[in-house]
Amino acid sequence: MNCFHFLQGEFWNFAPNWFDWFSVVVAILTIWGGYLIATAIYSKEKRDKTSEEKELLVSEVNLFKNSLKQLSISVENQIESLKEYLERKDFKIKFNQGVQTDFLHFINVKYLYKVIGVKNQKEIEQINKLLSSLYTLSDIRASLRDDLRTYIRKYNFHEDKFYSYRKLFYTKYFELCNLRGLDAKFDKGIKKWKFRDDDFFMKRYTEKRLDVFQDTEVIKDNELKDRKKLIEKFIIPLSQICTDYIPEDYHAIEIYDIANEVNSAHSDMDHVTQAHFEAVNSYLNILEDINIKISGYLQ
Repeated sequence: MNCFHFLQGEFWNFAPNWFDWFSVVVAILTIWGGYLIATAIYSKEKRDKTSEEKELLVSEVNLFKNSLKQLSISVENQIESLKEYLERKDFKIKFNQGVQTDFLHFINVKYLYKVIGVKNQKEIEQINKLLSSLYTLSDIRASLRDDLRTYIRKYNFHEDKFYSYRKLFYTKYFELCNLRGLDAKFDKGIKKWKFRDDDFFMKRYTEKRLDVFQDTEVIKDNELKDRKKLIEKFIIPLSQICTDYIPEDYHAIEIYDIANEVNSAHSDMDHVTQAHFEAVNSYLNILEDINIKISGYLQ
């Protein structure tokens, strides 16, 4: 009996009192409260993140659209400049500094697709074509400038050869007159040579030269007016005259070579000019196409 009483007393000593139960309840409430607070904080952070994501999306899209509007204005100005250049053909192109796509480096492209939605394939295709054109546009100004420089360099090279026509009018002609002429006299301020009766080459050369000087479509006030007519009315006919005396007449060979160089140079000038303006037209078409795509996206 004493033993049982002792065990019974020990048992009640180990039973939880009201303070123990209170501690348990507080612990549970603390854990639950922490969970609720953590959940609230997580939810708030999630809402904030979603809100920031939406704001960032709107900001990126607005930045992209505003940049496109400014670019469209610059592209339109460049288009007008190229059209004016195609009319003037004066080796001077106005380059609009605003025709550049540096703003693409600051645009997160994923937001452009996100605002469209993965299911809208038509608009995705539209933005794909627009972006592809914009990346192409980044080099167009430098390419156009290089094309112009190359054209001017080639044109000047051939033009220098074309100016050899002056030899046919002056230096080479006078040299042959001094070598082959029998006598010379002045007629109304113009020095005229007399050649041997059988020197048909110099006689025909002289007649053709005088004819051209009297043709105001070719030369007026001692200035060349039309290069094409010079080729048609003097250079080609002179070459044909020379062929009648080749290979016997060495001087005819010399004049023929010079005339052929002038004619070839004129053809080369036309060729590089045509190629250049075809290239400018291609740039013009690219710019017009880009502007159409920009307008389509902004609408």
